[in-house]
Amino acid sequence: MRRLLPSLAALALLASARATDYPQPAGAEFTHTFPFAMAGQLLFGNGGKFYSGSGTVARPSSVLTAAHNLWDADNGFSTDILFRRGLAGDAALSEQYASRIYVLGGYRENARRLTAEDVRTFSYDMGLLVFARPVAGGAYAGWWANPTLLGGRTLALGYGGETHTGDELLKVESTQGYVPTVGAFYENRSLTFESGMSGGPVLGEDTDGKLYVVGVIVAGSIDPIAGGIRILDLAAANFIKRYAK
Repeated sequence: MRRLLPSLAALALLASARATDYPQPAGAEFTHTFPFAMAGQLLFGNGGKFYSGSGTVARPSSVLTAAHNLWDADNGFSTDILFRRGLAGDAALSEQYASRIYVLGGYRENARRLTAEDVRTFSYDMGLLVFARPVAGGAYAGWWANPTLLGGRTLALGYGGETHTGDELLKVESTQGYVPTVGAFYENRSLTFESGMSGGPVLGEDTDGKLYVVGVIVAGSIDPIAGGIRILDLAAANFIKRYAK
């Protein structure tokens, strides 16, 4: 991402007097196991500078991520977007540059009017990259527009750019559910994310133990503690179905 994850300190409803989970390295074996191997690091340029973020293969030739990785109110769309799937150390399972960019409707308008750090903008913070050929040999992570899965066990993944160097996958597991803040922007008071994890997947577990992408990391705070995501809802599902390849 192009900035530290935005602080949500102005939201009085969040409390920090709770046990907190912080992102920790997942390890190469975990990183290369399905569906976790569908996550990857994004490297991209914007406004003459280069940044990093995260994303997930959501269709054979498409990667789901945060909109703020792909577009900025001052400099427009990001360029030279490289997706490094399953990165662990110096090696990735695959690397490919994106050929097309899509941003969820409403994001650019809200980012211009309210700024990218506003919680109302987070509610639209979702984007999609399309590639010229399959990213993972035709494999992709399952996704489900089912917010009820956010009330149980969830696992968030992404590549750090703050405490960690960004060359290994990080994971953080929730100890309590996500709750709605504004629209499709939900928060969790038991964990936080670090810069670089933006766009990474939040995986929810169904009753059979199968994992689905149910959200995208978009924000984090350490004072008060909170991790913020843009959930997959009907609008997100329609967005993916329309543009993902």
